[in-house]
Amino acid sequence: MKIDLKDFYLYPLNAEELSLWINNLPQLERQLNCTYCLEKIDELLKNTIQSQLILGLSDSPQNWKWYTCWFIINISENKIIGILSFKGRPNYNGEINIGYALSEKFRKKGYMTRTVMAICSWLKQFNEVKSIIAETKIDNYSSQDLLKRCGFNQFKTYSNYIIYRKAIRASINS
Repeated sequence: MKIDLKDFYLYPLNAEELSLWINNLPQLERQLNCTYCLEKIDELLKNTIQSQLILGLSDSPQNWKWYTCWFIINISENKIIGILSFKGRPNYNGEINIGYALSEKFRKKGYMTRTVMAICSWLKQFNEVKSIIAETKIDNYSSQDLLKRCGFNQFKTYSNYIIYRKAIRASINS
């Protein structure tokens, strides 16, 4: 399964690919026939991915989508230019958290706006998802602008972060 967006596509990694990403990137690049152009994976991201992998494998197979990362793959250059992920299953209010990153070379070209809009549309098929949550640092104006363009509204602030929310269907608890 993938989400096609003409000049690029969103590709969800399976468990083997997620493990390869953090343990053997050259093998994953060969397997996907793509070059990875994001920043090197630091220990914090590696630990987060390992935790998601463990949680995803311990849950039922139909819930894998909530634990994996989606690569953003540029078709013309065969490059992995970004990632998008969910931060686990929707909570009891039907909120699903997303996170994302894009290679600096591909920023300000509409890739992430189209990615977030596509994933918001894709999420509408899941009745358990009522709204999408994204948090950004208080000084990350580009990310804030992106979320506003995609129909998110500022929801909460805490410490150095702003939380944005986009409702995709009515919720009993909203």
